[in-house]
Amino acid sequence: MEMHQTGLYESELPVAQQTVLLANQQRDPKKKAEAYKIEDFSFFKPKDSSKLPSSKYGSAALAMVKDGSFPPWALFCFKELSSIADPGYVPGISGFVSEDAILLHPVKAEAGYKGLLIAKESASNQVRRFNDGRGSSLMLSVPFIHTKIIAEEDITLYP
Repeated sequence: MEMHQTGLYESELPVAQQTVLLANQQRDPKKKAEAYKIEDFSFFKPKDSSKLPSSKYGSAALAMVKDGSFPPWALFCFKELSSIADPGYVPGISGFVSEDAILLHPVKAEAGYKGLLIAKESASNQVRRFNDGRGSSLMLSVPFIHTKIIAEEDITLYP
């Protein structure tokens, strides 16, 4: 039953994304301040979708692909990220990119930056120069990477 529901959910995502886009175009900000999300139009969304990251990370990945900053080595997780993207959401900063690590949708945390980390094993326990896509760069420490490549949500990188 779970597999069937997941299949229905995956099948409805393109229609739900189009519906969100149309609904947000017609939305009156005075009546509804917040933009519609894909979850508002997903009828078959599985209850246990905790294995999927937040839709903000999918939106950030789509923005990076659009501007050409999403590295080819990270495309292994792009299909899943694009399937959960909220087309009505545009992130301020899509991501920080280094040669072997990406921090999607970075948000300033108490002492560093928090986001979805996509990284190769070569970045494990290393300090990397990350570009923000706006001409600035910063040095951040990547934590231990326990496999060849990872994609983990809510990881904080510290200067």
